[in-house]
Amino acid sequence: MSGFGGLNKSKNGVVMGLVQLQLPVVKTPADLAAQTRRICDMVGKARRNQGTMDLVVFPEYALHGLSMDTNPDIMCSL
Repeated sequence: MSGFGGLNKSKNGVVMGLVQLQLPVVKTPADLAAQTRRICDMVGKARRNQGTMDLVVFPEYALHGLSMDTNPDIMCSL
């Protein structure tokens, strides 16, 4: 089986959900928290509506947008 069976999981297959979303504008910690909540809500909705989904893939800009802002209030440190 090719694994291209839509959302019907094949044996040893992985079901992925690919997300498209509007580019966020994140300038403050409150904006960042709101975008984080949006993403968590989307993952929860995906899992509730498609229980066989193994992985939800978001674009790299999903949390912080395409901003080059290095404001320490919205950056994380490791």
